[in-house]
Amino acid sequence: MSGRSNGNAFVSINAAVATTSGIPFSPGTDRCSLQVKGITTATVLMEASNNGVDYVAVGQLTSGASGVAGLTADGMLTLDAPYKLVRARISAWTSGTITCTFFS
Repeated sequence: MSGRSNGNAFVSINAAVATTSGIPFSPGTDRCSLQVKGITTATVLMEASNNGVDYVAVGQLTSGASGVAGLTADGMLTLDAPYKLVRARISAWTSGTITCTFFS
């Protein structure tokens, strides 16, 4: 994991090769997106919290599909709601070197 910030980009998970929870990010806006790269066989979720302890899966695929989405291939999730913190979480992993970057 990294926690590196570059302008409006924040690396929550950097080159992970196992299940893990990313470093939380405060988007400072009602909208943000999560770009995920490096999935071979894995599932990545976007999670949000208002207290920094209890996280729930949120986000939707950029294709406009409804409901909470998990990525099983490289792609992007979006969030249009005011949460205090968001993070990426690799909930299942078999292979791939995964990097998760938030943009706000």
